[in-house]
Amino acid sequence: MHLEYLTVQDVLWINFQVTKSVHRFNYARLEEATYYQYAYGESNSLIPQAGRLLSGFLKLSPMEAGNEPTAFVAVLAFLVLNGRRLDLSDDQALDWFSGIREGRTKATEAISAVAKEAGHDHHHVRADVRKATVSILNGYPKTIAALANANSLAASSASATIAQ
Repeated sequence: MHLEYLTVQDVLWINFQVTKSVHRFNYARLEEATYYQYAYGESNSLIPQAGRLLSGFLKLSPMEAGNEPTAFVAVLAFLVLNGRRLDLSDDQALDWFSGIREGRTKATEAISAVAKEAGHDHHHVRADVRKATVSILNGYPKTIAALANANSLAASSASATIAQ
């Protein structure tokens, strides 16, 4: 099984899409967070690699703002890009993501529960990262907005604390 991957530039574009702004970032951490989608040795285990991407991105938080919605969109786009259909509604997605973020559910278990085989061999067509990403952006507007708002509130609170 050959997997398709997001690039650092793809993740920067996702961050711009979810925050509607350009933000500073730590390049080394962003690169490391993005490369969590790879595995050692043969890199062909989609669900564990998606789990690493999500957990690693949340742990490293390389962006000045929008880490959570960026991680959410990136991991779901990675799954779609690799032929998975998502059995997860916008109404369920925030709780699903919160369970992972808060450690109530392991990322790989949560991803495995919602990432279903799409029923066709996606490897005969050229991967379209933008199309996969836009499908996530359009499919989860409430979740992305909630994560972006929570993320900006946390950043504002941290800035206010530092300023005092």
